[in-house]
Amino acid sequence: MSSELTMSAPEPAGRVISIDTEHFSVRFLVPVVMIGVTVLFHIVALRLMDGVFEGVDPACVVVALDIPVLLGTGYVVERLLKRTIPSRRYATLGHDRLVVTDERTQPPQVTEIDWNRKVNTMAWRFAIRRRARVPKGWFCVAIQLLQDDVDVIFYTFKSPAAVETMPGSDQFARLRPRRETEKAADLHTAAEQRRLLKLEDARWRDGAEITADDFDALVAALGEHVPGWR
Repeated sequence: MSSELTMSAPEPAGRVISIDTEHFSVRFLVPVVMIGVTVLFHIVALRLMDGVFEGVDPACVVVALDIPVLLGTGYVVERLLKRTIPSRRYATLGHDRLVVTDERTQPPQVTEIDWNRKVNTMAWRFAIRRRARVPKGWFCVAIQLLQDDVDVIFYTFKSPAAVETMPGSDQFARLRPRRETEKAADLHTAAEQRRLLKLEDARWRDGAEITADDFDALVAALGEHVPGWR
C-alpha cells in the first residue's frame, strides 16, 4: 500500500474510524490468557473442593465450570486488551477528505483522499470458507481507494444477508479462487480476476480492517462523493 506523508494538513472533523482493533497482539494474547486463567482456576478449584462433596469427584464439578470460565475470560480479556493495547492506525472520515493516520512509524504517516478530486475505486468480496474469527459462509468485503499515487484498502466482514442489503452491493465483484482464474476462458474476466488477486494480496499484507458500521459509513461517503458509485 503506497501512501504520502504530510505534516501540515490538519485532520478534518468527522467520524473517527478505528482500524485493526483485533490486531496481532490482541489475537495472540487472548487465547494465551484464556488458557492460563482456566488452567489456574481448574487447579485451585480442585484443591478447594477436595472433600467438600462426599462421594462426588470434584473433577466432575470443576470440569463443568471450566468452559464458562474459559469463555468469560476470553470476553473480558478481549475487551480490556482492545482498550489497553489499541491499534496504532485510525482514520477520520470528513466531509471533504478521508485521512488515515499510521502511528507505527515516527513521524506518523498520514494518507489523504480528497473527496473534491477524482477517486478511483475497486471493490470485491469473497466468502469465508473456513471458520476463523468470523463464521463460515460470511463475506469479506473490501474496497481500494486510489488517488494519484495514494491508495488505501479498507475491509470488513459481513453476513450474506448484510452484504445483499448493503448500498452499492452490486459494485463488489466476486473474487474467484485462483484455480478458477487460471482456467477462465474469457480474457476480460481473467484480467479482472488477476487484478483482484493482486489487490487481495495487498489487503492481506496491510489492509485496514474496520467495523461493519464504519464500512457502511465509508460506502455512504462514496455514494455522495464518487460519481458512478451507487
